[in-house]
Order: sequence, then structure tokens, then C-alpha cells
Amino acid sequence: MYVTQSADQRPPVVARRDRGALILILSGEFDLDTIAPVTAAFDQAMTGPEAVVVDLAEVSFADSTMVNLLLQAHRALGTRFRLAAPSPPVRRLIDLLGLDGVLHLHASVDDALAAGPSTPSGSG
Repeated sequence: MYVTQSADQRPPVVARRDRGALILILSGEFDLDTIAPVTAAFDQAMTGPEAVVVDLAEVSFADSTMVNLLLQAHRALGTRFRLAAPSPPVRRLIDLLGLDGVLHLHASVDDALAAGPSTPSGSG
């Protein structure tokens, strides 16, 4: 899959800090050929002490490569790793794989920022 970026498109990963957390805003399509910027951002995020919130609202496609990366980050960061506003394609993928009971999902970035150490959304 080829992904091109025009001048009016967002970069695939935008990082910002808010309320003591690192927020990674992802946009576009992510598969084996396009995951490198996300991998680099996650690698850097895992070196810090803060919570990492991944905003998935603008992800239009994700495959098993993205799922694997999310699970690796979840394993490394535990409750400091939170997913926010999964787009319909991402939500469908998470639901199909039964990962809503594993990953820390939140309806919005604000909800993820407000969450302290938590349990996965499917476990109560």
C-alpha cells in the first residue's frame, strides 16, 4: 500500500504534551509499509516516565502491524498507555480481535488524560 502526503494533509504522527502526558495523534493508513513513523514515536515515548495517550480518531486504516505495535506498547507501558477515540475502522479491528478487554480504550483524549491507572475497558 502506498501513502502519499499532500501539503494539506497531517503528518502521520504529531506529538504534543498536555496535563503531564505525551499525546501522539495518528492520522492516515498504517500497515507494514507505513508504520515506521509510529514505531519511532512509540520507541521514543517508551523512554519517558509520563502517560502516553494515542489519539486514533484520524486513522483510516490499520492492520495487524498496527495491532502488534499497540500490544507491544501496552506491554511496555501498562496503565500509562492509553488509546483514545478509536476511529470506526480501528474500533472494528480491536473488537474483532477481542482486544477491547486488553487495551486501555477511552472515548476521547480528555477521557484518557483524566484516567489514572485503570483497568482495560472490557474488564469493568
